[in-house]
This record gives sequence, structure tokens and C-alpha cells, in this order.
Amino acid sequence: MPTAKFFALRGIKESLINGYAVLGVNEATSLRDELYQLAVSTSRQLESFVLDSLCWVVAVITKRAWIDSSEEQRMAFIRTLCEDITVHNTPCIGLITSTYLIDEIAGGSKCSEFNLPWEFHYMCKASFEKSHLMFLLEAALKVMHQQLQRSLVQQGVSPNGSHTIAYERRSALHVAERVLNWSFTSPDANKLADSSFGGSIGAPAANGLDNNGHNRARAGDLDDTDDYEAPGLAILDSDLQSRTPIFPSEWQALLLDNSVLKLFFSIYEATVSDQMHVYFSPGSSHIALQCMIQMSGLRGKAIFAATATKSTDSLRAEYANTIMQNQLRVLRHVCTMDFTSEASEDLVVATTQMIRRFIEAQLDEQPVTMVAGERLHPLALLAAGVPETFDYFGEVSKFICLLLRAASGILKSDDHHDIDEEFGDVDNYFVMQAFDELANAWTSVINEIREWGYLAEASLEGSSKAEIAASAGAATGDAVSQLDNHSVLKSFTQFLTSTAYMIRSEYIQLRMLVCEDSVKESSSRNDAQSIDHGLLAKDYIVYEDQLQFFALLARLDIRTSMDRLYESLCSRCSALQSEFSRLESAMSNGSYADVNDETTQRSIDILHEQIHWIVLLMGYTLADAGNSERVLIPASISEPSAASHDIEHDCVVQSIMHILKTLQFELMSPSSILAAYGSPLLAETLFWTLRRIVPVYFMVDVSDYRHMSPHIVSAFGRPTDGGNGLALIENILEFIRRAFDLWTSEEDVLQMCVDMLLAFAQRSSIARPITQSIKFASLMMYFTSNIARFPVSIHGSMVEALASLCSHSSSEDHERAFSELKSLILMNIAQVVQDPSFNQCRQDSQVISRLLDGLDMLDGIVASANFTNMHMLFDLLFEVQPFFEQMLSIYSRDQEVPCKIIQIVESAARFCDISSLPDNEHMARFSLNVRTILQKYQQSQDMIRSGQSDTDMDTLSRITTLTLAISHLVRNEMGFAPNELERSISHEVSDSFGETEVFGLYCIHTTTTDIQITAPNVMRVYMQLLSELVQFRLPSLIRWLPANTWQAVVSMLLAGIDNNIHDVEQRTYEAISKLGAYIKIAGVQGVSPEVQQIFQQGIQQFLSKLFSALLFSPFDSQLVEPAGTALVMLGLVDSEHMQNCFRNMLQDKSAAVAERLTAVFANFKHSLESCEAVQLFLRSSGPIPEPIDSAALRQPLFEFLVSARAVVRVK
Repeated sequence: MPTAKFFALRGIKESLINGYAVLGVNEATSLRDELYQLAVSTSRQLESFVLDSLCWVVAVITKRAWIDSSEEQRMAFIRTLCEDITVHNTPCIGLITSTYLIDEIAGGSKCSEFNLPWEFHYMCKASFEKSHLMFLLEAALKVMHQQLQRSLVQQGVSPNGSHTIAYERRSALHVAERVLNWSFTSPDANKLADSSFGGSIGAPAANGLDNNGHNRARAGDLDDTDDYEAPGLAILDSDLQSRTPIFPSEWQALLLDNSVLKLFFSIYEATVSDQMHVYFSPGSSHIALQCMIQMSGLRGKAIFAATATKSTDSLRAEYANTIMQNQLRVLRHVCTMDFTSEASEDLVVATTQMIRRFIEAQLDEQPVTMVAGERLHPLALLAAGVPETFDYFGEVSKFICLLLRAASGILKSDDHHDIDEEFGDVDNYFVMQAFDELANAWTSVINEIREWGYLAEASLEGSSKAEIAASAGAATGDAVSQLDNHSVLKSFTQFLTSTAYMIRSEYIQLRMLVCEDSVKESSSRNDAQSIDHGLLAKDYIVYEDQLQFFALLARLDIRTSMDRLYESLCSRCSALQSEFSRLESAMSNGSYADVNDETTQRSIDILHEQIHWIVLLMGYTLADAGNSERVLIPASISEPSAASHDIEHDCVVQSIMHILKTLQFELMSPSSILAAYGSPLLAETLFWTLRRIVPVYFMVDVSDYRHMSPHIVSAFGRPTDGGNGLALIENILEFIRRAFDLWTSEEDVLQMCVDMLLAFAQRSSIARPITQSIKFASLMMYFTSNIARFPVSIHGSMVEALASLCSHSSSEDHERAFSELKSLILMNIAQVVQDPSFNQCRQDSQVISRLLDGLDMLDGIVASANFTNMHMLFDLLFEVQPFFEQMLSIYSRDQEVPCKIIQIVESAARFCDISSLPDNEHMARFSLNVRTILQKYQQSQDMIRSGQSDTDMDTLSRITTLTLAISHLVRNEMGFAPNELERSISHEVSDSFGETEVFGLYCIHTTTTDIQITAPNVMRVYMQLLSELVQFRLPSLIRWLPANTWQAVVSMLLAGIDNNIHDVEQRTYEAISKLGAYIKIAGVQGVSPEVQQIFQQGIQQFLSKLFSALLFSPFDSQLVEPAGTALVMLGLVDSEHMQNCFRNMLQDKSAAVAERLTAVFANFKHSLESCEAVQLFLRSSGPIPEPIDSAALRQPLFEFLVSARAVVRVK
């Protein structure tokens, strides 16, 4: 009856947990010992799931009785487990029980529900890890060593066919793996608070789960998985599972022992050899790999604390030496494997993880040894203490190349079709995932070397090289200081430069093959199967990490890398030109039909794809991202450029020039029949690259650089510096015009052209000469005259780009250009609305499209706001106000037009500076206009809504835009004033804006539902607005907001407490604190009775929910301070309800617990009464009081909450 036994054991477990108080510790431990002996004596007769359940019950009883047991009793049981582990009968009850005991005491998702306070679990864990956990690991290590020795002795003996497979439900490796993943408790107050509150919920979970999700395993589930619970739900789980735990100093002797460090690597090798599972159970190799990863990342000051005989750096060097030697052995084995086989996946991925874990852990640790007056660098420590350092990094670089070569090999093989079907493409295959992992580690090394180089250069400027060389021998420390930082820096730089060439070459080859494969695959699909890749994310976004890694490698040797890219670009552009010349010749001699076939098209497509990728690589290498004025040419590029013999041999200059030539070739005449062979993808990429490069290299200000390449200045500099930059920019303007002629229907290409113009506008050194160019005047006339030919989706951004550029021109030219754009906009708004037949044809789709187009262009010109065009923009907004009102009245049952008008209000509030208006009259007028628009919008939404509560994306976007409009208006109008009473404008204007902003909040609640507002993205901006209104406009809210809207506001604040979203919670607590401070100090005597009642009920609801969340729920420790401040503030407002909340908490507690909580609460009250910040607040006055300083409340708050949660929070 195995099933009956299984359920009987579950019944025993539940009964013991519930009846432990009656049973007592002695009876419980006696039952535990009896069950354990039963397991030992009947282990071979019981089914595996029954035996597992029996050992699990033993572990549960052990934990329940742990605190009540004496140290002698605990140690006696641990010794029993260790003895059984060491004897290692099969099945080994000690191992099975130990794995369950570790899971139970660790406190994660595998921990059973004991219905006991957090303090109980914490004390169990602290006691167990301090005095007992190491014994279990030592016993497991002994068993693993014995297994390894037996396997090595019998290695040469062939199996006779009569062996028994060594299958163990739980092996010594299981115990070791759990111990190496243990999250240790800490005496640090912040970490104690983190574990008490469940970690930082706002931070991403390390295991990929949503921190507030419900991926928790059922308590007591008997599974083999090693899933970890998200930090928000775990009691004591680690907050960073991607790193090895920080072990205490007591573990040093065990974990840093060479034999232990080597053991897991040796066991893995033995498990691979033991294919018949004579000595190791199935799955052992995977667990051994996990242990190897953990051992490769040992870190922290404690584990490497200096001993009587060895310094910290010596210990780190010895550890690194052992790990690198063993990883080298693994690396060399991996490099001989077939990466195209999925059988190698486990080892390949694990190897990349252990390499990254080791490298990042080493870079994080700062040596203590001083050399030449400066602290030894971590890489210098490795080079000094580990002879194989450069061999190790060399093998890693070789591994990276092999991964790329394997991906290339897959594309060349016959298997890549199967991989494409399963994984989508080779970039999703495990070899490329492993490459990404190693690229991250290699990036850390390169960045460390670069930063190190900058510091070394600065130190060289402060002292001569001779002085540094003379003091190199004056090192403190021991043998690890045989090298100085500067010599190691030079060696590592040379090494990275030499290996970078190989990695770059393999990556370029892979990308070229991927281009060929993608074209072949797309041509083999039928139309129904083909995918429009233009609808997907762009390559420069999807592959951003890889492209940045390539750029980092390229800048180590910019000349060689750019020469290679330049040659590749030239060769493929030449091949592309040859294909086009062949087609032209065929057309001229009448044989065009013979060459216009699928093969020709495929060749051209492949060349376009390859040029696209080469240009992307060039773009990332030559310039960093950013559109600001201060994006500079990297020194690693400008210095080699300056060192070139002449401009013709300057790879940087020639590469940029060839990109321009490629774009010129690609933008052939639209009348040519060959235009059909052009690639919009390549055209977009070329413009994207120029958008990245031109603001950095063209019209460069030489005063920004200590040393600037004369070749760059000559090719792209200002005319005043003898540069040709302006002429090239004028050519680019002509390219933009040709792109609009050629790719009229390609929105992505045209939008990229517009984005490039916007990037030009953000660099005054480029924008100013552009506006003085005849080419720009011609381009603007071309745009304004032909705008109807282009997709309406780009009209708004096109107007924004033109308006932004025009603002850099002279005053007269600026006004003339603005007038042209204004006429273009009014032609689609005023002209339509004022048409006599407008009322009859207002629902015509073409009429609505013209209005929407005009509104979109108006939104674009508003987004171009700056100090030179601000007055013209406000005049334009005042001019179109009547049309807004008319459209809102006419399209009261439509969504598109009203929403677009609200979008313009949002842009005006965001970009237009209200303080630039000439007088109070204009300010009040602007406020009144916004309020009128909101009123009419609210009326139109009342007619549409009729009780609907859609949560589709368009509806939520509309609500977000409306909310942002009010939020931007508040911040714009308030400026830097702390509140409305200190605003430096007239009382009438301030009141006008206050009324408008309060009406905006009212409009939000009357045009939406609670369900819509609580959608995550909407809730973020709503709570931001509410926090700002409470901070800046509380008197206005009290004065104008109706009672029913106040009720809705209270409901939203309640929803914000203990919310899933970090910033929503934070702003909620800030708003509640501000509101509580106002009610406590200013009072609500002048408020209507209905609103007073809402406040009273709201304060009590806030108190109850906050009290419950802070004491009982998993809580983001970063939010404890603002939430606790809100709790204190509410407690001052309604101390009686605060006392009631505490009494309710004591109702179901035992007398001992109630007495302890009462003492904690009394101590908290006393701390608040004696807190100077609280007394200062209570003595404050004024219409808008500030809340209590949260920093002053931190210590009493955390003491109270940690002490209380230790008792009331149960698991």
C-alpha cells in the first residue's frame, strides 16, 4: 500500500506542525529519530516516493524542533546524518534527509508552511549555517572524493555487464550544490531589513520571475527542480542568484583548499567518462557543472581574509591559480567538441557561465598590495600570481572564436534548416547565447583596461616614467607584487589587441554568412510564409550588445579594424556596381530579359544585406550613441587618424567618405529602371549611420580636443578651419531630397531622414550653417510643396525638424520660415474648419484625414519649441484655439480628433515655457484656453463613454496622454517654486492655473474608470500627477475638487499602497504624507462636511492598509522609509485608529507574543515622542506644511518594523 504510506506520512507532518505545542520538543525529536531509523532499516523495501516523503517528514520535524532543541541535540542529529552520508549505503538516507533539511531551513520556495513567525525561520537559518551546514558539506565532499577515487581506480577496467547502475535519488552532489547556493544571513542592518521585508521588489528578479508573480512552488512539493522563489515572496532567499554567495571567513579553510576546488572539476570529468553510470548517478554531470560555476565565483573579503601565514592577495592569487588551471582543462576539452551537436550544449553554456562568473568576481575584488605608490590592479594580481594568466585569457578568446566559427559552420552545413525551424535562426542557437555570455565578460575586461589606462595616463602626467620605474621595487606585500600596474597594463593591452583581430574576423564572417542565408531562406519561402522584417525591431536595436562589443574590439586597433571594414565595404560595393553595370549593358543590347532572373536578384540582395551589416559595424565603431552637443570623437579613433601618413591613407576619413559614396550610388534616379533593384533597408541603414556620425565628426570644434586629427578637420571640419564639412552636409541634404523622391512610400527610410535632420538641429555648430545654405532653402521648399506626396505618419516629425533647424537662422529668415510652416498647418485646420461646406462634409474621411494631418503637424511644430520661437508658438496656439473648440464640439462622438487635440495640449505643456509669456494676461489666457479644451473634451467623452470601460491600447494611450498633459502643466507652471503660495506670479494667475489643473484631475476621473486608471502604464503617470498636485496644489485641490472626485482619489491612493510598481508605491506614500501633514497642521475646518468625512474615512483606510502591508506583506525594503513616514504621519492625524490597528493585530496572538509586540509598539511610540523631527513638525505652521523628515525616522521605523515583522509575519 505505497500510496497509503505516502498520505500517512503527509498526515504525520501536518499533525506535528499543528500539534507541536502539545507534543513538545522531546516527543517530536523522539518521533523524528524513530522515523529516521525506520527509513534506514527499510530503505530498500520502500518505494522511492515513499522513502522521499519519509525523509522529508524527518527534515520538517527537525526544523520545527530546531530552536527548542539544545545544541547537543542538534549536533547529535547532524553527526548521525554525516555518519550515514560517510558510510554511504544505497540509498543513502543521510543524503536524502540532508537535501530536504537544507531546503527547509534555507527558507525558499521549498520550505514548508509552518505558520510560524519570520523570526523562527531566521533563527533556524542563522543557527544552522553557523554551526552545522559546513559539516554536511564536509561529509558530502568525503563521499564525492571516495566515488572519484573508485572511478579513477577502475577506469582501465572494462565493465563485465553485470554492474548495477548507481542511481541515487539524492547524491552527495545534491548536498554540495545546495550548500554552494546557500544565501547566508548577515549582521548588517540593511541586509537584515532586506531579508525581513523580502528584498527589493522593485528590482528585477535574478531568476527571471516577476517579483510579485505567483510562480511559487506549493509548500512541501517533492520535486527535483532547483527553482528559487522571487525575492518579494521568499523569506531569506538571495537577492542575486546570478552570483556565488558570500561565504563567512569560517569557510575559508574548506572552500579554498586546493583539493576541494579541484574536486568538482575532476568529478565532472569522471561523470563524463562514467557513461554506464557505474559510480555516478544520471544527472551528476549537470549538478557538477553547477558546482563548478559556483566555485568559480568565490568572492568577498571574509573568505579571503588574511591568515597568520598568508595575505589576502596571496589567498586570492592561489585561488585564482587553481580555478584558472582547472578551467583551462575544461576549456581545452570544450574546444575539441562539436558545437553543432546539442549534446555539447550543457557543457558549453556552463563553461561560459563559469568563465564570466570568475572574471567578474576577480575584477570586483580590489587587492591590498601597493606597488609604486598605487594599489595593485586585479589583473596585475592575476598576472603576478598566476603564470597561466595569459594562457587562460588566450583560451577564452579562442573559445569565443570557436563559438562564432561554429555558428558559421552551422550555416554552411546541411543541418541549419533544422536549426532554423526549431530556433528561428542561428542567433537563437545556444552557441550564440554562449557567445553573448562571453562577450559580456570580455567587455568587462576591456572596459577595465580602458579605465585603467586613463588612470595610468593621468598618473604619468603627475610623475615621470623614470620616477615610476625607480619606485617599482618599493612594493608592499609579498610575492604577488612582482609586477607593477603599468607593465601589466601594457601587456594586457597588447594581448587584447592581438586577440581582438581574430574575434572581429570571425564575427564579420558570420554576419556575411547570415546575410547569404537570410536571403536564400526568404527567396525559398512563398509569399504566405515570408515575413516583413521591416515590421520587426531593427538590427541596430536587436543586435546592439553584439555591435557594441565589436566596436569595443575594433577601437583597440582602429587602423586594422577600419581597414578591414573599409576593404569589405569597397569590395562589395564594387561587386554591386558590377551587377548594376551588367544590367545596364543588358538593357542597352536588348538582352535584359536574359539577365533579369532570380539569380541576379539574389546576388544583389545578398550584397545589399552584407553592405548593410558592414555599415552598421562602421557606425558603432566610429561614433558613440547620443545627439547632445558633447558627443566627441573617441581618442582611440582621433589619435590613429592623426598618425596616418596622409588623408588618402586615413582609414577613418576614407570609411566615412565611402559611406557617403555608397549612399549616393544607392540613391539613383527614380526614373531609372534599375531603381527597382535598390534596397530601402540599406538606404535606411546608411542614413542611420550618418545620423550617428555626422553630429560627431562634421563641423567639429577643435577646441573640444587636446589633439585633433588634421585629416578629420580637413575632411569634415568648418570652413573657417579649412574643412570641407559644410559642402558634405549640403550633399547630405541633397541625398535626403533624393531619398524622398526615390522611396516616397517607404516610411522607415523617410523617417530616418527626418531623424537625421533633427539630430542636425541639436548641434548648433551644424544647424546654423545649414540654415544659411541655399540647399536647405531648396529642401524646405521641396518639403512644404510636396508634403502631400509623403506618408502622413512623418508629417509631424518633418515639421518639427524643419522648425527646429529654422530656429538657428537669422531672425528675419526664422520668421519667414515659421510663417511658411504655419500656413501649411492652417491650410489643413483653419481652411477646412472655415469652409462653408464643413458642417455637411465633416464626417467625410478625407476631411477628417486633413484635420488629423494638420493637428499632427501642429503637434510637431510645438515639439520644436525653444527660446527663439516660443512667442510665435504661443501666438499660433492662441490663433488655433477657436478651431480646437469648434472641432471638439463637432466631433463630440469621435475619438481621433479630440485625442489629437489633447496630444497637442500635452506637447504645449511639456515644451512651451509658460514663464516666457509677456504678462499675466497672456498666462491667464493660456490657462483658460487649456481649461476650455478640457471642458469640451470632457463633455465629448461623456457622450462617448456611456459606461464603457475599455482597456485596449488606444484607450489607455488616450488616458495616459491626458494625464501627462496635466502633469506637464503643473511642472511647467510651478517652475522651481516649492508650492503654489510661493509662486512668483499674481494670485489671480496662480488661481487660474490651479483651477485648470484641478479640473484636469476631475476630467481624468469623469472620462475614465478605476479599472482603466489602475492599468500599469496609466497608474504610473496618474500617481505622478497626483503626487505633484498634492505637493504643489493642495489648497487648490481642497478648494475646487468635488467630493465624488475626492472619493475616487482616495480609492486610487489605496490602490497605490502595496502596489506591484515601485514608483507608483513611492509616489503614493509621498502624496499620503503630504496630505496627512496638511490635515494635521492646516486642518480641514473650511472644507465641506462631505469632504471632511471622506478625509476621515480615507485616513483610517490608509492607516489600516499601510499597517497591514508594512507588518505582514512582502515589502520592498527601499520603500520602507517613505511608507513608514506616511504611517507615522497618519498616526499623528488619527492616533486612536492607529491604536485600534495595533489592538486588532494582537487579537489572535498568544500572551507571550502579545506582550512582546506591546513592548515593541510602546518603544516605537516613545521613540517618536522623543524624536526632534516629529516635535519640529508638530510645532510647524503655515498653509502648506512639510511632512516629517523621513531620514530622522529611519532608525526608529526600522527597529519597530523589523522587530514586529519577526513575530507577526508567518510561514
